[in-house]
Parts: sequence; C-alpha cells; structure tokens
Amino acid sequence: MHLSIKDYLKQGPATSKEIQVHTGLSQTAVARQLRNMGNGVIKLQYGRTPRYALTRNAFGGDDKLPLSMVDAHGNTVLAAYLRPLAHGGYYVESATGMPPLLLRESQNGLYKDLPYFLFDLTPQGFLGRQIAEEMSNQNSDFPADPRYWNTNHIGRYLVSNGDDLPGNFKFGEQALLRVRRKPVYTSEDDYPALAESVMSGVIPGSSAGGEQPKFTAFCGNRMAHVIVKFSPQGDSDVARRWRDILITEYHATEAIHAKDFPAAETRLIEKSGRLFLESQRFDRAGEYGRMSMISLQSIDAEFTGLGSGWPQVLDALHKKDLVSWQHVFDVECLWYFGRLINNTDMHLGNLSLAIEGNVFRLLPLYDMCSMGFAPKSGGEVPPFSFVPSEPRRINLSESGAAHIKDMASDFWNRVASDERISIEFKEYLSKGNPIDLM
Repeated sequence: MHLSIKDYLKQGPATSKEIQVHTGLSQTAVARQLRNMGNGVIKLQYGRTPRYALTRNAFGGDDKLPLSMVDAHGNTVLAAYLRPLAHGGYYVESATGMPPLLLRESQNGLYKDLPYFLFDLTPQGFLGRQIAEEMSNQNSDFPADPRYWNTNHIGRYLVSNGDDLPGNFKFGEQALLRVRRKPVYTSEDDYPALAESVMSGVIPGSSAGGEQPKFTAFCGNRMAHVIVKFSPQGDSDVARRWRDILITEYHATEAIHAKDFPAAETRLIEKSGRLFLESQRFDRAGEYGRMSMISLQSIDAEFTGLGSGWPQVLDALHKKDLVSWQHVFDVECLWYFGRLINNTDMHLGNLSLAIEGNVFRLLPLYDMCSMGFAPKSGGEVPPFSFVPSEPRRINLSESGAAHIKDMASDFWNRVASDERISIEFKEYLSKGNPIDLM
C-alpha cells in the first residue's frame, strides 16, 4: 500500500527517488505535487541530492516564523525564518545578512530541538520565575516554574514577547512588524520603588537571568540600558551579607578594568536602606540599538558539549576556529581570577559571546563576585572563611598566573578599604589579604 507524499514526509526528509518508491508516483508526478504543496514543503539543499521536508504550524502561528536582528542603530533586519518540521525539529532558512553560525557547525540549518541561540531568550532565574508565574496566571497551560516549560511553551512565549528579548534577536511576525517603543526613562531615584515592585511580583523591564533580585531599566541621565541588582532592605544578617556580595562585584569589575580585561561598567548606589549595583548592559546601545549576546552555555551545548569549565569550552571552541586565541587567554585569566576571589558561581551561563561573522567574540564579564560568601538558600549566613588554592591551569603560564594573582590581591585590598562593607567582613579581612595566605 502506497503512502501519499504528505504522509510519507511526516516520517522525515526524503529525496525525490525515495518519495517515488514509497508513493508509487513517477518523477514528474512527484515534482508536480511538491510544487503544488508550496511553502508546506522545503527543499534541503545539502550534499549532492536535495531532500524534501514537510513543515507544520507551531506556537499558535505559522509554519514560517521570522527571526530578525537589531543593529547598534536600532534598525531591524530579517535574518532568517524558523521552519518547524512535521517529523520534529526545526530548519533555519536563511535570509539576507544571516550569520552563518545560526546554521550550526554542519551549516545545514537542521535542529532536533529549538536552535541553541533561542534558548537564552526564555525566562530564567529570579525574574524568569516571576514572568512564568504571570504567564501561568493568564494561561493555566503554562507551568509557574520556567524550568518545566517545554518547547511549545518557550515558542509561544517568544512569539508573544519577541520584541524585547536579551541580545539582539526579535522573534515572530508581530515583533518584526511592531513599531519600536521609546524606552521608559528612569533615574537612580526611581530604584527603590522599582525594587519594591520587583519584590511584590511586578516585572519592570525585560527578562534577565540570574538568581539575585534585580530589574532592568533605561537610565535617562546616562542614556544607557542597565541591569540593577539590589540588597534586602534593612540591616539583618542576610541584608548585610548581600550588601557585601554586591560590593565585591563592584570591586571585581574595577580590578579587572585596571588590568585592561573586558568587564561590565558598574556603580554602587545607596538609597532607602538598600544597596544597588547598576551594570550597564552590553546587549543594548543608546535608546534603540542592540548587540548580539549568546551565553557560553548555549554555545557549548551546540558546538562542544563539554558541559562545564570556561577555559575548557573556550579552548575547544578555539580548536574549531570559532574564537580567537586572545579570547581563550582572557577567559582563562578571568576564570583564574574568579577562583582567587571566592567566586563559586562561574557556570557557563555567566559568560557570554557575540556572533561576529563566522566566529564568536568575547563579551565583557559580568556577575563576577565573591559568591562563596553568599547566604545559604535556607537563610543561614555562614561565617567568612576562604583560603584560596592554586587553580589548575590549561594555557596560562607561570608569569601569567602571577599577573592574575596581583589582580586578585588588588581586588582584596580594594574591598578591605571600602567603608561600606560590614563589620564582620572588615574583621575577616583585617587578618590579611587572602592571596598572601596561599
């Protein structure tokens, strides 16, 4: 019994000859029916013989979902179409100006699941849970925890919220057609009210990953998009410890800048019983411009599959000619520095790269702080204790390691001399620079 072309292609892509065998149709009849199916069938032109795949509608929309990119001046350019396939998976169909890295390492554009560059756009972390809870309140089909969202949940969220995502992608027809909105101007005087809104469940700004309480804003005085973390209000043990953590993040970026490594621009602001750490976003430019940004976690999942270790993943990407040697060196230096300042949170989601033609480019470092001192999830505040050990090196020379130890020593000196740190932290650091204890 022969199948129809549509039924046969539901099993997966096939060549014209394979279609002829399983449908009993002639080559001419197969060609005619494929033409009549229009956009419902796509031609996969890789290798000697083209294959044909059946598309499907997805995420409550079309079978041809636009993927756009916004440039540094705020101009939107159509980069590709995401084509959901009937047998499962997705095909990235290129449009004018599409970076080749969107097509995977194989350059065939076929993905078994959502493409790697879309996963960072889903709600995650502290704000992500608030977004998911709001989505769940509006539609019970959405789990209140984004960790339990499936591909359909993610796709539907991106289609309905596709014009203000992290990085410079816009997803879906609505996002492509919608007129760009002028950002809401805020000043640091608005930060206490925004913090209260976040803690009461209101979601100001676009999603930003990470577990610490935060919000995004457009600082009118500086004409810059920012991410703002904040400590709990008051002078409890937990509030004091989170203030200390934010202070270490500020001084980490200052120490990194002093040695000319890339890191986000930050500043500390004290208002209404809270300490705010403001970081300038490097995936935004001016009022409307945007820049490429993809986490190392997503890039690793697609191109190397190592699962952990900044230096290891960058080294593997370099061997594939996907990053420069300078980036491999910089990342190992920054990872080494993090180990020397008690940063226990250097997972792959805390480092990002940008697409630049056929390669990835390292973006400024963020979330670099002494997270090892942070309160426990149950609210316990552990005593200060940290004795740095010699981190294992991959490509970093002895002289390079000494240079980073100097940077870490500079960091501890900066923190120790900051009058804003807690009495407990001052007493701990009065015993000596932790680098001298190695």
